[in-house]
Amino acid sequence: MMDNNQNLKFYESPIFLNLFLLIVNVSLFILKLIFSFLTNSLALQADAFDTLTDIVMVFAALIGIVYSRKKPNEKFPYGYYKIENIISLIISFFIFITAYTIILQSIKNILDFISGNLKPIKISVQVFVFLIISFTVSLVLTFYLKIMGKKTNSPIIKSEASEKLYDNIISLSVLTGFIGSIFNLYFLDSIIGLIIALFIIKGGYDIFLTSTKTLLDAVIDFDNRNELYNMVKNFSNVKEIENLEIRSYGRYIFLEVVVILNKELHLHQIDLLKKGISNKIQAEFPQIFRIIIISQTQPKEVIKIAVPVVSNEALNSKISEHFGESPFFAILEMQEENNVTLLKDYTIQTNKYINEEKRKGILISEWLLSEKIDKLYLKKELKKGPNLILENSFVQINIDEFECLKDIIEQEKQNQSS
Repeated sequence: MMDNNQNLKFYESPIFLNLFLLIVNVSLFILKLIFSFLTNSLALQADAFDTLTDIVMVFAALIGIVYSRKKPNEKFPYGYYKIENIISLIISFFIFITAYTIILQSIKNILDFISGNLKPIKISVQVFVFLIISFTVSLVLTFYLKIMGKKTNSPIIKSEASEKLYDNIISLSVLTGFIGSIFNLYFLDSIIGLIIALFIIKGGYDIFLTSTKTLLDAVIDFDNRNELYNMVKNFSNVKEIENLEIRSYGRYIFLEVVVILNKELHLHQIDLLKKGISNKIQAEFPQIFRIIIISQTQPKEVIKIAVPVVSNEALNSKISEHFGESPFFAILEMQEENNVTLLKDYTIQTNKYINEEKRKGILISEWLLSEKIDKLYLKKELKKGPNLILENSFVQINIDEFECLKDIIEQEKQNQSS
């Protein structure tokens, strides 16, 4: 999350940047509004209300930053992030009314100009000085936000930098309209005011649409959705993804994914799996603010069990006390049918790594994983390396004193009945 970076200086923090932006934008809004009435400039009035949309965005960003620090509770399990959307939605209606008024006045002024009744714009040195200062301030802020956006990696700061770049174009067009007024081209001001009003409607509509979608809990578009889906799906023991939804709360992205897991996983294995999925998502998709993983279990059609054995005597094969030195490994395939566990199939394979001098246990572990085993029965505990490999792949390791394969099959049947 962007405001978690404790190494930033105070003037680089998102909350300081947004407070500074709020002060600058409010000042520009008031001054532009005053000068628009003094000069009769509709374009400058429209520019003032375009600055108002910036104030809305900055105000909403500040609310989001402040409330993102509040922990969710029983009444608000997803936090307080939608408060900024409620405020934005209310102000968007005000923006629409303002834009509508400017459009009506622009059309009236254009018609007055055609009939020869257009009221001229009052031009002064003070107005030009203000417009140049306003444009310069906006330009400097754009570069400052661009630099801080890269440094903090804050999506809010980056979006504000892009919005400020668009404001520069509007400010420049207003300045152009005033220059045209020097040559008695007063209609330029009304045309520019009309164009800016259309952009204000576009900005208000974006605020309205984003706020409405969030308040209605709509699923948002996510560019890397397929990549995210496949990454979760490819995790070991994730049988399928029942649901994957990406929503925005305020300016923050929440991921909620429901995964179907194999029935045989223990609770601590499920917790480890969910933590592993969450950590990988955060590493690959840092723009996702909060990850909620809901797990459900579903029986596996076939459970594969590996057992080291000393000889190939079918189901009478004796279980070996050793892992790496075992000459054979039995792979049992158990299937549940009508609440009864049956032996579906089995194979006894030669240990092809028995003569290896180094990493014998690790090589055997990797081989068994390639066979997609779910359980491993042993008489003694594994060494650290092989044990870590198998546990990380959520293979259930059982230590028992069974004599032969038949004993394990009976044990599996009893487990099912109990």
